Amino acid sequence: MPSPLFEFFEIIAEELSVEESRVITREDLVGEDEESALLDGLKREMGAGGSEEAIRLAIKALRAHFEAKGAKLPFDYDPATGRFGTIDRDFLAFVKDMSSIRSIGKHSRDFECAVAERLSLRATGMIRRVGHPRDKKKKTADFNAYLKTLGFARPVLLGKEKDGGLDILWLLAVGTIPHRPIVSVQCKNGEFDIEVAHASLGAGSMSLSQHAGLQPTVHVPCVLFNDYLHPQLLSTKQLSFVPLGLTDLASLDQRISVEFI
Repeated sequence: MPSPLFEFFEIIAEELSVEESRVITREDLVGEDEESALLDGLKREMGAGGSEEAIRLAIKALRAHFEAKGAKLPFDYDPATGRFGTIDRDFLAFVKDMSSIRSIGKHSRDFECAVAERLSLRATGMIRRVGHPRDKKKKTADFNAYLKTLGFARPVLLGKEKDGGLDILWLLAVGTIPHRPIVSVQCKNGEFDIEVAHASLGAGSMSLSQHAGLQPTVHVPCVLFNDYLHPQLLSTKQLSFVPLGLTDLASLDQRISVEFI
């Protein structure tokens, strides 16, 4: 279960994915017994004394969270009326869809494909979803041959491997294959778990070592969870991968920024 702040965000996303605007009040967040674990949790997390203050501070926290991702808040909010309005319906619908399949194993492929589609809105270069199961290149020889076209000189699948720990390969728009760096995005259709991330990186790291032109340390390993990553969730220790969540796939406020100092 996401934190109260992002559980609140998912309620907003669900409401606004089907309506342009919606008034969400305290009554929408409490049950029939006039109690709400979400609202109580939100008040504690925000350090708020009442419901209205908790909602106002939550919106402020969400805005700061999205800005840190280089994105705008996908909705607007009028505190005077309690009305929420849609800004990025596609992203809100994506959040709604992903929350509905979270931690359901049979939807892991759907999660990977949806992530690849959203990533294409932020990226430049080439994005290839290569995880298992695949519609094409199902045979080991065909898969290895395909990865050769992406810069892998030696076979990636050996023995009974299904995808070599590779889900999404994002080839950056710099260099020429095989001297073109790869951002490897492993997708986890569940809540953030540092142990799960570490366990999944081993196979992917060995597969990247099969690359022809660049050493494994040149490539960028990422693990993207069906969750929301924020500083309070992550370790203060240095990580061996880039941790990502759903809001890392929000539409960029500015596609590229250039600054001279």
